[in-house]
Amino acid sequence: MMRVAVALLLIGVGLEAQTDVQKVTVMGKLTRVMAIGGESTGWAIEIESPLNMDGKDLHSIELAYRKTAKLEQLRNKRVAATGTMVHRQGVETAGRVVLEATSIREAKQ
Repeated sequence: MMRVAVALLLIGVGLEAQTDVQKVTVMGKLTRVMAIGGESTGWAIEIESPLNMDGKDLHSIELAYRKTAKLEQLRNKRVAATGTMVHRQGVETAGRVVLEATSIREAKQ
């Protein structure tokens, strides 16, 4: 019975944490990237205006998006990506911010 209560408590904490998540839209140039140990999604958006996150000015943000064929079509183009910002940890890389995109489209100048 105690294990069930702990599991329900953990589920409740996880649901509460997700309610604080806000959708953001980031605009910039979509580029391919690489990282030490392969700890990267392989994509980033070079942001037009620096974004301050956790006290650091970001000039690019790593992008996670399921439809990689669409990303290839938009490579090196100006895009608008909408999604949520998440923190990811790696073995070789320190914590980093990743935009988990739910949509991405080409943005005209």
